[in-house]
Amino acid sequence: MLKTLVPWNKASSRGLSTFKRFATAASKVREGQLRLSFDDQEYWRKFNSESFSLEESKEKGIFRGQNADGNFQTGLFQNPYLTSPVGLRKFSVKSLALAGDLVDEMRSNKTTQGYLQYIKKLDRLSDTLCRVIDLCEFIRASHPDSQFVKAAQQCHEEMYEFMNYLNTDKSLCEILKHVLGTEAIRNQLPAEDIKVGHILLEDFEKSGIDMSSEVGEQFISLSQEISLVGQDFINNTEYVRSNFIKIPCQKLEQSGVSGLLLQQLSKDLKGQNYKVPTYGFAAYSILRGCSDESIRMKIWTAMHSCSEKQIGRLTKLVQLRAMLAKIMGKNSFAQYQLEGKMAKNPKYVLGFIQSLVANTRPKAAEELTTIANLKAKHLSLPNPQTTSEILNTVRPWDRDFYNTLNSVRQQRKPLSDEKISSYFSLGTVMEGLSHLFHSIYGIKFVPVAAKTGETWSSDVRRINVVSDSEGLIGVVYCDLFEREGKTSSPAHFTVCCSRQIYEGETDLSNIQTGFSKESGTVFQLPVISLVCNFRPSTASKDGNLYLLQLSDVETLFHEMGHAMHSMLGRTPLQNISGTRCATDFVELPSILMEHFARDIRVLSRIGSHYETRDKVPEDLLTLCLSESSYLQNTETFSQAKMALLDQELHSQKILQNVLEVDVVALYHRLEKDLQVLVDDKSNWCGRFGHLFGYGSSYYSYLFDRAIASKVWEHMFAADPYSRASGEKFKDSVLKWGGLRDPWECIADALQLQELSKGDENAMRFIGEAKDL
Repeated sequence: MLKTLVPWNKASSRGLSTFKRFATAASKVREGQLRLSFDDQEYWRKFNSESFSLEESKEKGIFRGQNADGNFQTGLFQNPYLTSPVGLRKFSVKSLALAGDLVDEMRSNKTTQGYLQYIKKLDRLSDTLCRVIDLCEFIRASHPDSQFVKAAQQCHEEMYEFMNYLNTDKSLCEILKHVLGTEAIRNQLPAEDIKVGHILLEDFEKSGIDMSSEVGEQFISLSQEISLVGQDFINNTEYVRSNFIKIPCQKLEQSGVSGLLLQQLSKDLKGQNYKVPTYGFAAYSILRGCSDESIRMKIWTAMHSCSEKQIGRLTKLVQLRAMLAKIMGKNSFAQYQLEGKMAKNPKYVLGFIQSLVANTRPKAAEELTTIANLKAKHLSLPNPQTTSEILNTVRPWDRDFYNTLNSVRQQRKPLSDEKISSYFSLGTVMEGLSHLFHSIYGIKFVPVAAKTGETWSSDVRRINVVSDSEGLIGVVYCDLFEREGKTSSPAHFTVCCSRQIYEGETDLSNIQTGFSKESGTVFQLPVISLVCNFRPSTASKDGNLYLLQLSDVETLFHEMGHAMHSMLGRTPLQNISGTRCATDFVELPSILMEHFARDIRVLSRIGSHYETRDKVPEDLLTLCLSESSYLQNTETFSQAKMALLDQELHSQKILQNVLEVDVVALYHRLEKDLQVLVDDKSNWCGRFGHLFGYGSSYYSYLFDRAIASKVWEHMFAADPYSRASGEKFKDSVLKWGGLRDPWECIADALQLQELSKGDENAMRFIGEAKDL
């Protein structure tokens, strides 16, 4: 029998009426409530304590219901197990036991009905494991309790090992082959079952299922080691090689650095050298104000360098991946990874990136001409004339100094003095996002008081995503405020995917559920955690107001693009739900949202002063948007360099010399070959965290940026609030998750059916996008 956390099911009229009452109430949420939930801390505390009385909590137990013991408290994400690190371990053990039971059941049921349900049960098995693995990935990255993090690491390792074991289970694979290969069975399966069946069969094959048992054991061992080394690599990407460097006092004092800044620097014991920090305000201030290039170079290099131990981690990761590719019969890890992706193979990827590099290099050189000329004048040298001369002149440590110098000479007032952020409080932006999504998709954000224990910090806001037609369709936990020890990188975590709940599933106490009016089925609510690290504004009297720069607004829009994909990509099976689609397709919805965040019509409608509520001046927005596009092509080229580095580190060349890999030498060689803002001094490659998560597929950012540019121009450029365009994008792309071939989605959205082939011509067409 379902617990009160899920107080209704498909046959429960009492539960359905409770759901309908909430949906009605949610649609009448008071204007300004969402904004105040993020902008007014006192309001949020009062909202949390008064929004639900005890009796209301009992009636609306779907949101604040009792746990298994009848108490009005719960664990993380309303999972009653997750009240402590020990509870997390119990949840993992229980999930492993449930997975084991499912495996036994699937192996033993050889009836026709068993075969017809086989793929659904495989998907449910996958969901059982992923709900622990995804949860643990989130906890490892964001939970403030070190004991929780430690427990999550242990659970993740055990669950990941078990998943790799299943991926090499020949009996499970043979049954799947029988189901897909028997026409009488396959003809009775819905399209989503067949799609997921082929996805899972590819997983089996990529795990060496058809090879010897020795290869299977090697695969499990290598995969486990890659996971451990990769996590260790990720955990250390934020650390610089040393916390400070020494600069001779006399040299720094004569370099144009302000005396006020120098007074804030400490000196070594002999008083001959300043100890300059390699992070934070002082370091960036010296890069902007120091006229001595040798000092700037030394500081910039130190700011972007990591320890040799971190380089060792990256080297080990690259070597292990190459070894995995070898035992799988592939000539590179890139070839192994790109099978099943939109780009299909490394050759297509390299062609896409190299074409982009060739088109963007002269544009980047044109952007850097002003800096090159300023540097030449500063050093009493002739102005560089050719593209090569310009690019050889400007180095990465020159950019901030000469840009600042140019601003002073043009007597430009720094934009920070214009207070653009005063018009974009966090609550105002969240409210603006809700209005935008309601305009184009018919969904809105509703703040809800979390139960005791439901969140990992009192700063976290629970936001219900409510559809005009479907009611509650998902939950977003917003952990957006700066907190000591919290990672600085914005992130979107899928804690739980959407999927249909099937008859016979009884123990759902740890699952938040919803009801689909369209299909008449109960489904597992998608649960998302959105993590940022926004700092309180100095304008705030109590330090609790968060004002965003336009770059922060863009970040929030990007991450919400992922969240909406998870909410709207609701499929019967979790393997193809939401963001569970091709890696080089998954960034499209989030990057498309960046276009909205840079559109003056959208920003004008959202922006209002945090005190006066006056609308943001359009001329200020125009100036800020113009400044934000400064060196835009240079930034695109930088992304292309990173994508090429990712390809190089997972290429056939690595496999050919796997024991002699020198990742830093490869990085420096690539930088010199590509020419733009050449870094041949630091070992920054060891701080490129995406090399783990996006191994051989970092090109996805550029690829999806090119697609997003095409989609924006075709669908939203004329009217970013168009409901017709929103519905078209939802029906063409978002709702499918990973069920439909991505090329078919794009062909439908752009109304160009020839793109559905996904061939070299389609890749070339996408590469012709004008605005990246």
